[in-house]
Amino acid sequence: MKEYIKDFIKSFGIVLLYLLVLFGVMYASIAHSDLFGVRSSFLTAEAAHPRIFDWRNKYGTSLMYLSPSYSAEEKAHFRSILKNNGDTHIDLYAQARNGHLPAGELHLYDYTHELNVLNNDGLKPVLWLIPESKHGEGKASMPTHFAFQNQMVQRHDSQVAGYVVCLECDEMFSAEQVNALVANLKSKTGKPVAVHLAPGVGGFKRDTRYYKGADFIYLQIGDHLSGDYVADSNMAVAMLKEALKLGIPVVANEYSLLSTSDQARALGDLLCKNGAVGTGNGRNVHLCGQRETASKKEWYKKYEKEMYGIGAALVTLYAVSRYDLPLTMRATEDSYQIGLQKQIENHTVGIEYGNMRSMLTYGFRF
Repeated sequence: MKEYIKDFIKSFGIVLLYLLVLFGVMYASIAHSDLFGVRSSFLTAEAAHPRIFDWRNKYGTSLMYLSPSYSAEEKAHFRSILKNNGDTHIDLYAQARNGHLPAGELHLYDYTHELNVLNNDGLKPVLWLIPESKHGEGKASMPTHFAFQNQMVQRHDSQVAGYVVCLECDEMFSAEQVNALVANLKSKTGKPVAVHLAPGVGGFKRDTRYYKGADFIYLQIGDHLSGDYVADSNMAVAMLKEALKLGIPVVANEYSLLSTSDQARALGDLLCKNGAVGTGNGRNVHLCGQRETASKKEWYKKYEKEMYGIGAALVTLYAVSRYDLPLTMRATEDSYQIGLQKQIENHTVGIEYGNMRSMLTYGFRF
């Protein structure tokens, strides 16, 4: 009876370990995020007049969403605006002390609860770590910026889809300083890091060195703060194609003050068609730059190799420990093979499992 109980406990433990390892593999793959296909609408200006729109109102930009000046109801309303516009991500300032926007100041620095709410509601946060120059944070020393980056990664890396080092970086920093900000951030996180500049490829200085080391370009098209509040289509496509020549994925991030307008969505669609890997001011399409992955497969097909490999390894481990069978293992950079054999009088039976082949073996000795 004691042997039976021991066998049961051992079998149960191995099955449990198998499941834990399997789901760990699945979670690691699912949790890995990128910004390919990102859909956000960080400018959602409301009408201040029948023909005048202003992004500097409480619902004018998602960047200030984390401010404590918003009530829970107001934040829920804001999320509904973004989700109704087809958004999958939300652009957020991590700090903004000046208070020149209606949402006030933003310097709580621990956003665990709010980021959980956003993720649970289907909006993946993208943290913008240094706000525009008007807020003043850009005047801090580089060590101060590095320390803030490190703090945000330590607290919130598991909750965000990626980072933008600063908004309109070229108005506050040299190319070398932005490169250093990117390098420090990438040394702390595996999440994608993007650079956003003033309108134009290379920003107002037309200096593409600003993008060195960045995983993504968040391209500000411009020409969207007056007139019909949407960038000229021909100019936007030409600028996108110029940026794509740099060999870095480009998110068309800023091309309309009214992300919810038909014109903004149409331009977003056009930019997706011409190579953008994401949109920051509205679109109609759902597919825009997503990478072809195995995610379209059923989960059990996607992970069948991991299931077989882990399962075979654990069964082998159990058999070796239970029946004292000799174990053989071979591995190279490209392949692995696990095997065991049992001598029964003049007969030898065994099994081999690997990523290149699997087979049963049998031998007879006269």
